[in-house]
Amino acid sequence: MKTSEETELHPNFEGERAYATGLEDEAEAVLEDVRPAIAEILAQLRPPVLRASDLRRRLNLGQQVSWGLFNAAKTNDPQELVSLLPRRRGMERFLAAAAANGVDAGAIERARRAYARLEESVARLASSRDAFETMIGELGMGAMDTTGADLRHKRAAFRANALLWGKQARTFCAALILHPSQQDGMLDMVHIKGMDGLHRTRRGVTLDMTSRRGLRATPGDPETLARLEPLDPREEGPEAVWLLRDFCSHPLPEFRLCEDRPDYRSYEVISERLGSAGEVTYYTGEVARGIAALPGSVPDSEVSLVKGVNTPLEAYSGDILIHRSVWGTTPPEVRVYAWPMDNSTRASKTSLLPLTERAVYLGDGAYGGRRQPVARYAEMIEYAMERMGWNGDEFRVFRCRVEYPVMYSLIKMTLR
Repeated sequence: MKTSEETELHPNFEGERAYATGLEDEAEAVLEDVRPAIAEILAQLRPPVLRASDLRRRLNLGQQVSWGLFNAAKTNDPQELVSLLPRRRGMERFLAAAAANGVDAGAIERARRAYARLEESVARLASSRDAFETMIGELGMGAMDTTGADLRHKRAAFRANALLWGKQARTFCAALILHPSQQDGMLDMVHIKGMDGLHRTRRGVTLDMTSRRGLRATPGDPETLARLEPLDPREEGPEAVWLLRDFCSHPLPEFRLCEDRPDYRSYEVISERLGSAGEVTYYTGEVARGIAALPGSVPDSEVSLVKGVNTPLEAYSGDILIHRSVWGTTPPEVRVYAWPMDNSTRASKTSLLPLTERAVYLGDGAYGGRRQPVARYAEMIEYAMERMGWNGDEFRVFRCRVEYPVMYSLIKMTLR
């Protein structure tokens, strides 16, 4: 049964379904011709082609083209087939080499016609081969999930954005540590976050960081304010960045306060050096007591770790560590949204991006032997536990790692 929201978003739902079915039928018919045509050519080669390296040597093709064609002849997954096929120049080189190695003209022509029909369908139905591949995945034609294609596109976007914006970082790392508060039904929180390997490749580019902190209303009690404080007690004063000094690069990075408005601060790294010589690594830490209601304890109560991506990153790593008395082993929900135009952290269904990021349960114990997202990460968590007087062995750990996160998106991990 359709909800009113679905009706509003899809007023021509039946028409769209018919269109999707027609698209799927055409794509399937075209792809069903391509695979056997390539397989027929490979079957005629002598000596027999038993592996991709045989095809590369026999026809003097590139490694990527040979590997793609060899596997395209075997796959039954339409989406995978599209991703494996070479572009036109590579296909023509393959057909010409096959003809020169004794494959009969009929097989060559059948493959050429099948490939031409595929190109015609791509040109008519999609803007590019990549878009066509994505559409096939969305129609449910492929057994292969879309994470591989998403990763290729995100990696390409990172490389372009890093060059255009003139800055990048290896990893943005965040950890939200949650423990029962002395206030019944509430949670205390430690929030650690920072960048590893932040640097610029263009002069005049701002290396900035943002920090949202100040007085916040306690959930369900707007008259009571939850005060935030630095995790490192040495970070005092109105312009303090709340660095975790022992875990930053040295000499200690310097920051300049650029904006100051309620509950929001922006800082700029004071440095003009380019490339790896100017790399900065910094982490900040803040503490809030009685900041959130226990997940599920009251209507609409939830706890979220949110990252707004405004610097090209090779990776984002977000951990939620929550006391085992509060939460079981179910991983948090992960959704990626387009960054709201008002520069807030609010997210709506209309801005949800079709990305397949997820969180996993890593087990109990904050200091386990699991892979660390950045150097000295376990020491940072241990430092936070000691400062708060908490037992790290009593926490459950959940992680979301995103390779090449999309610029100006919000990655939201939520327990509710």
